[in-house]
Parts: sequence; C-alpha cells; structure tokens
Amino acid sequence: MNAQTKLPVAQMRVDDLRTSAGERRTVVSDPARADAPRPKVAAARMVTSRRLVFNTFFNVVTAVSNALVAFLVVRVFLGHLGEARYGIWVLVGSVFRYRYVLSLGLSSAVNRYIPLYVAQGDEEGIARVINTGLLFFSCLAAILTAGTAVIYLKMGDWFALDADLVPTAALVVLIVGFGSAIGAPLQLGSAVLSGLQRYDISGVISLIALIARTTVAIVLLQRGFGLLMLGFVFSVSEVVSQLTECCIAKRLLQNVTFSFRKVDLSLLGHMLGYGINTFLYMTSALIIYKASNLVIGVFLGAADVSRFDVACTGVVLMMQFLYALTAAIKPAVSDLDARDDRQRVKEIAFLTQKYSLLFLIPASCFLIVMGREFLTVWVGDRFGDPAVIASLAQVLAIMAVAYCLRLAQHSNFLVLVGRGQHRVFGVLTAAMAVLCVCGSVFAVRVLDAGLVGIAYANLVPMAIVCGLVLPLYFNRKMQMSVSESVVRVWHPAILGAL
Repeated sequence: MNAQTKLPVAQMRVDDLRTSAGERRTVVSDPARADAPRPKVAAARMVTSRRLVFNTFFNVVTAVSNALVAFLVVRVFLGHLGEARYGIWVLVGSVFRYRYVLSLGLSSAVNRYIPLYVAQGDEEGIARVINTGLLFFSCLAAILTAGTAVIYLKMGDWFALDADLVPTAALVVLIVGFGSAIGAPLQLGSAVLSGLQRYDISGVISLIALIARTTVAIVLLQRGFGLLMLGFVFSVSEVVSQLTECCIAKRLLQNVTFSFRKVDLSLLGHMLGYGINTFLYMTSALIIYKASNLVIGVFLGAADVSRFDVACTGVVLMMQFLYALTAAIKPAVSDLDARDDRQRVKEIAFLTQKYSLLFLIPASCFLIVMGREFLTVWVGDRFGDPAVIASLAQVLAIMAVAYCLRLAQHSNFLVLVGRGQHRVFGVLTAAMAVLCVCGSVFAVRVLDAGLVGIAYANLVPMAIVCGLVLPLYFNRKMQMSVSESVVRVWHPAILGAL
C-alpha cells in the first residue's frame, strides 16, 4: 500500500494494524500531542461497548419491523396475486439477490477499512477507500444492466413458467434489474455508514422506506395493480433510501472529496483480497438461502416456489433477527483489533454467540413443534388443502434445524471477518453451498422427493459443516478450548433457553 500523509492523531502507544493483505501498518504517535485536534471524520464516537449496544438496538428494531411486515404482507400478496404470480415475484427477487455476488465482498472491505482509517485519523485513507469503492460499484452497475437484458430475453427459456405469465415476468425483471443497476453505486453509502458504526442512521432510513413501500404497495394492489407495480415501487424505494444514505454519509465526512485522482488501484487490490473471503461466505449463504427457489423454479414451477417460500418464512424471520442482532459486531471488532485489544475481542465472541443461541434454540424449537399450527393459522385459508399445509410444516421443521445450526456460527464468522481471518470460514461455507445445490437438484431430478427432499438436501451439509467443522476451527483460531466454549457459551445458553 502506498505511503499516506497522516493527519495529527492522538494515540497512547504504537498500534499494530492488520490489513487484508497481511501487511502491518504502524501508527506512531507522540503522547505530548494528545491535545492535537482530531480530523473531522465523524461525529463524536462512543466507546466500543456502548456503540455496540446502541447499534445492535437499532439493527434489532429494523429487523423486527422488516420481519413483521414481511410476515403480514405474504397473505396480502397471495390473496391479490395468487400462487403463480406470487411465485414469480419470489423468483425474480431470488434472481436479483445474486447481484450482491457481483460486488465480490467490496462492501465488506469498505466496512472493514473505514474503521481502521478512522482509528488512525487518516482522512486521506478514508477518501481513497470511498473513491475507489465508487469506481468499482459504477462498473458493477454496467454489468447489472447487461445481465438484466440477458435475463429478460431468456426468462421463458430458463424457468418453468406458464406461457401467459412469461411477458409479465420478463417486464418485472427489467424494472427490478434496472433499479438494481441504478442503486449499485449508491450502496456505498450504507457500507460507509456501517463502517462509521452509524447503524442508527441506516436503521431509521430503512424503517421509513419500509413503511412507505409497504403502504403504497398494498393500496395499489387493492386498486387492481399487479406485479409490474410491485417491481416499480420496490425499485424506487431502494434507490431513494440508498441515495439518502449517501447524502448523510457525505455530511458525516465533510472533508472527504470525490475525485478520480483519489482512486487507488493498489488499494482496490487489497480490498478485493480481503473482500473475496467475505464474498465466499456471503455468496454461499445467499446460495443456500435462495438457490432452492431457483432449483424449484427451473424444475417444478412458480406455484411450488410460492409454497416453499411460505414454508421457509418462519426460518427467514429467525435469520433476519439474528443478522440484526449480530450486524454491529464486525466494525466493533475491527476497531478493537486495530487497538490490539484481543481480550475484549474474545469477550465479544463469547457474548454474541451465547446470546445468539439464547434466541436460536427456543425459536427453532417453536418452529419444529408448532410449525403446522403456525402455518394453518397464518395461510391455511390461502392453500385450502390440509395435506399441503402438512407437507409445508415438514419442510419448515427440517429447515429450522438446518438454519439453527448454520446461524449459530454467524457471530463467529463476524468476529473473524472483523480481524481479517475469515478465509477458511468462507471456503468451508462455499463448499457447503455447493453440496446444498447439488443435493437439491439430485433430490428433485433423481429421487423425485419434491420440496421435502430439497429441505433434507440443505440439512445434511449444514449439520456436517456448521455443526462440527466450523465450531472446531473457530475455537482453534481464537485459542479457545472446547471446555471453555461449553462453560462460557453453551451451558448458560441452553439453561437460558430451557
């Protein structure tokens, strides 16, 4: 990495700062300059523990709101659109979830590098990160535009859709795809805000967009509008919320300017080197989450996509809440790691996994035991046939076990990614995703096991990788013994859940 011009920074000692490429950056400071003015890179910062709690609160509020809205609107969408058209909406959403794959983990790298440069007080470094990221995401927008055109032309060939629904599905692809392309450079704002540990701002913007989007969509559905309207409302709300985040991030970084002269291709290489490991993990998680819908769409049809999505909604709610509960871990760990405070990093690892399990264990047990009743009360009248509900309840129970095992490792991943030590985690998760996809295709095409077979195809790899391999790897990487993990995490978590 090129040498940078350092602004005055108040530091108590020499800190060893890790980077993704394995470099060591040394920040030398003079205690006599403790009263030197700090650069205006952000508003006054809380200590890490308070900021972690503060950010977690806003993340949880946002996630709960999104989860409740998603839960409630499924009935509305099913009622107004029907199984096949709702299945198309889910299918298109699943396709464009993969737009995050194209970012190659660069958002995660921005989220990592911003706290490091803030800890150093290096405004020039922050400017290089932002301008380099902006160039990359602008190129990503062009790729998304071309990809949208290809999917639009091939929609009827690639998916098992009724002929009369193909034109509508293709137009929804155009609307959602072009909206994603416009929003690609704007996603930098969210990455910067999370790097500054300002999840409160992102949370408020997300809540406002959620309320506005949901209200407009329901009103227009009741007035006879359909899938095209949903795509337009979704795309506009995403672009507006992302643009708002960019504007606020710019206000927080008043001294950071946008200029192609600040683009640093060598820094981009380091960021991609770091981000590619996060990319492997997040892409694999996305594949596990959404590939089942794509397999069903290719081999079974839109109605089955709709049913599987409904069956997994309870699991998705659990996942969203857990992601929100743990989202603030990575920048906090990055900040502590920059200060070489390994003991507090270890404490965060213990606490976040324990509290994750305190939520996951009872939530999963509820979905397993009460899944059929849950689905009957929620959408039983939308499907009519009790046999369908019984089959979906079985899918829900299997997926609840699988995701409980996988999500139990999510906080561990965030701790390692905050330290830049997550390569093996990403590779193992990628291997698990490949097994899930191959198993799903085998279950449908060879065994003709339907939706239940796809659920089991997800469970088996997750049980092996997340139930055994990843916990052992994490304990070794963090220098924790099995007995210490049991005493500090599993024992209190199981007692609390009971």
